[in-house]
Amino acid sequence: MTSAPSLLRELKGLRVLVIHPQDSEARIVLDQLQRIGCIVEQRWPVPTTLPEAVDVVLLAVELSQRSSTQTLVESLSEQAPPIIAVVGYENPSMLQLVLETQPAAVIERPLRPFGLLTQLLMARAAWRARIDMLAELRKLQSRQPAVSKISMAKALLMARHRLGENDAHRRLQREAMTRRTSMEAIAQQIIDADPPAEPEQPLP
Repeated sequence: MTSAPSLLRELKGLRVLVIHPQDSEARIVLDQLQRIGCIVEQRWPVPTTLPEAVDVVLLAVELSQRSSTQTLVESLSEQAPPIIAVVGYENPSMLQLVLETQPAAVIERPLRPFGLLTQLLMARAAWRARIDMLAELRKLQSRQPAVSKISMAKALLMARHRLGENDAHRRLQREAMTRRTSMEAIAQQIIDADPPAEPEQPLP
């Protein structure tokens, strides 16, 4: 997991997209972000897609921008940058829209410099944790076919040679070491060598 000092260093040069009306609150936040070394871009109204090279999005959640906000969120990929939602009031419609944006953090209006640094760090840390989790999930998914092949090959060895599961597993390991290949490759050879079952003949 990324340490706090490295995250603090990361804020310098962090590319922040501020999707917020051009008002006095936005100017305060833009000045604060620039002071801590962020590269800032501001847009309004809400775009339907994010520009490239964005690390964090500061998004003003407005009911008048519901359609564009929903379109923007639907366009985001699994590795999209984290969103910090800026919310001015609470009612059922607003809360629903906030939930739909799936923010990594939420900031209340009126916007103030205090707390902004913390929210940036939290959003960035949450994003990194999500990326790490996705990478681990893909690794597990890529291993699943190999695990299935090895399980099938062990079952075949157990049936052919009346071996226990541990003995069948050790046999696969020894064969893989002897041939200097993977257990998956040995398992595939065992599966390929297994003759298909003959179809049952209908009773006369």
